[in-house]
Amino acid sequence: MGTDWRDSQIRYLVHFDDGRSRLRHRAEPLEVGVELADGGSRYRIERVEPPPNPNAFGHAWVTRLDGS
Repeated sequence: MGTDWRDSQIRYLVHFDDGRSRLRHRAEPLEVGVELADGGSRYRIERVEPPPNPNAFGHAWVTRLDGS
């Protein structure tokens, strides 16, 4: 009861370079240099602070790669 497919995923608060932040779920840990797609734009991870424990979330800072 109350189980969600995201329960086994890692949570990150992603900080976008335009000032937005969004909680995202990932099956694997994020790493600096990895590219992500969000809302039709591509981003590169510049900095990551992993979650301190499975019940918390990490932080990732990203920079937009395209002008769309």
